[in-house]
Amino acid sequence: MLARYVRQSLDSFDADVLCSLRIGAVQLLVLGTPAHAAVSATVQAHSKRKTRGLVNAVLRKVASHKEKSDLPYHIMYSHPEELVGRWLQRYGETVTERLLDWNNQPPSLGGYAFGQIPENTTPGLFLDRYRVIERHGAFLPPDQFYIQDESAALVGQGMAKLPGNNVLEVGAAPGGKTAHLSDTGFIISLDKKKNRMGRWLENKERMGWKDCFPLAADCTKLPFKSQFDKVIVDAPCTNTGVYRRRFDARWNWTPKLEKGLLVIQRKMLQASARAVKPGGVLVYSTCSIEPAENSEIVLSFEGENRIFERIPFPAPAGLVSSEGFLSIFPPDAGLDGLFAASWIRKS
Repeated sequence: MLARYVRQSLDSFDADVLCSLRIGAVQLLVLGTPAHAAVSATVQAHSKRKTRGLVNAVLRKVASHKEKSDLPYHIMYSHPEELVGRWLQRYGETVTERLLDWNNQPPSLGGYAFGQIPENTTPGLFLDRYRVIERHGAFLPPDQFYIQDESAALVGQGMAKLPGNNVLEVGAAPGGKTAHLSDTGFIISLDKKKNRMGRWLENKERMGWKDCFPLAADCTKLPFKSQFDKVIVDAPCTNTGVYRRRFDARWNWTPKLEKGLLVIQRKMLQASARAVKPGGVLVYSTCSIEPAENSEIVLSFEGENRIFERIPFPAPAGLVSSEGFLSIFPPDAGLDGLFAASWIRKS
């Protein structure tokens, strides 16, 4: 919005000017502060700078043109223009605007109680042991409480319900899914980045996971030939399902980023499939809502791997598609967007 009313790039302003413009614009466009108060207070705070006239002029233009109805969606809701265009083609205006608005709402705060249920919490939408935390007031979670969105808990619980005692978890850090798998048997949790596995180790110590062992290695080329009863692939993705919670991630999105991730996702899934025993189970999940990263990856994999038969992912019926996918669209479900597919190896 600010860029519409300045002649030069916003990046060329010094920090004080840019901060003042942003603070004033937030008051006008987000907080609903009366225009005279927002502009005068911001300019007054900037009064010792020679650029106070610039700040005043830009904010007055914003104040006179703050009606949302005539702004493009990508400006109105602060998203990458090309991504918004893609969603408009896929979903239409009404659904896209609901999604964009959802992404800009403050996320709920909660987690899954593996032990004692914390006081002053309420159940989630789908899981009783998922507890929503009030944002106001003090909260000290017990050791067996893992902070995550309920959609992540649903994926973790579904993975745990699938058969298999010897488990390979690929893309495991920082441990959100491991927390749900930890009581199912012997687990090797693998992730490429050592610093992320450091967080996994912290969670293992805090949560008391047993028979769970960390490994830092390339997730597209597994460093062993062992096979497992259950193999979990939590693939890196564009994060388009969790922009409400990871609002910075939207500005990393580009078609080039997605294209590169698709290559990694396919390699991870193919490598992980080779680690599944005959009769074993394979799971693929992302926190994306993009078909290219979800259903299209699944169909491509199945075309090349006939020995895997798709089975419905264990989750509440309203969240599982007719194809057997767990497919969460945030504004419909009231949860972060996630995707999961599962297969059994026939031979």
